[in-house]
This record gives sequence, C-alpha cells and structure tokens, in this order.
Amino acid sequence: MGNLIKFITNSKVYIMVKKITFTLLLSILSFCAVTAQNSTAFELNEYISSNSNNKSSLKSKSSQPVSTPLQVLAYDLVSTVVIENGEMKVSDEQPPIKAEISYNSFQTLTASNALFNKVELLVIKLDSEDQLNSSLDFSKIEGFNNLKYVYFLCPFNCSKSKIENVALGLFSGITLLYSASIPE
Repeated sequence: MGNLIKFITNSKVYIMVKKITFTLLLSILSFCAVTAQNSTAFELNEYISSNSNNKSSLKSKSSQPVSTPLQVLAYDLVSTVVIENGEMKVSDEQPPIKAEISYNSFQTLTASNALFNKVELLVIKLDSEDQLNSSLDFSKIEGFNNLKYVYFLCPFNCSKSKIENVALGLFSGITLLYSASIPE
C-alpha cells in the first residue's frame, strides 16, 4: 500500500512538472512568434526627441563598441557608402557607419561586402508611393553586423503602417524609422 501511495504521489508530481514545462514552452513560442512579426516604425524626429535623454544606446562595457548617436548618424557628415545604380561610392577613408541606397538598389545588399560591416544606419530612399506596395526582405541582407537603424526616406507623405509593411524580416534590436522629406 505504501508503494502505491508513493507511486501516485510521484505520478502527480511528474504530471505537474510536465504541465509546467508545457506551459513554459508555449510561452516561449508565443514570445518568439510575436517578436518575429514586423517591427514597429517610428517617425525619425519624434524618435530622436523622445529618446534624447536616453543614453541606453551607448554601451558602457569597454569590450563592446560604443554606438554612434542616431542624431549624428542621421544629420551629421559621417563616413557613408552610397549605392546608386549598382555603383558604390564611399565618402571617407574610414569604414562607413552609414549606408544610403535607393529602393531599387536593395538587392545589392544581399551580397556580402566588407563595406557593410560597421554600418549602423541604413537609409533607403524611396522614389514613388508605388514602392510602398511591395516589400523588402531584410533577412536576406549580408554583412550588416552593427546595424541598429533602418530608415526609410520618402519624398511624399508616407505612413507608419505602410513602412511597417514594406520592411519584412528585420532582426530583433533594429529600430525601423521613416520620414517624409517633401520637396518644396
């Protein structure tokens, strides 16, 4: 009789452990499914102003490289690789920390290139609203080991939801940005 009670008690513990394990596994899978979805887009100037007092992008550990502040990347003259019509031009002798490409040149980023290794900001220049009807798969780009921001520059009014639909497969930790720069 004592062995039977032990067996029943151990069976209840075993079932409880299995239920807890199953629940944890479901929670982890749910979290992964949510983070695999499209990234949330932020308007560039709003994002900069809301994060101006937040220094979390700077890493304090000496073994980690210090990130360049977004405001500097977006508005100052920094080492940049510009890709237009399949041709690459580098603005400085230093490794580029910014890349600017036209929407139609996105395919160029799928080939590994040492120029992309230190890039923190990728600027994608849209030409027309029609480009918002298709998507770009960021899971296929190569060599962007330090990428922190993807920034869509629109010469027309573009919305958060449309930018979110264009940018697919962004890796976790990359911030999606956009702004409309309408010529006068």
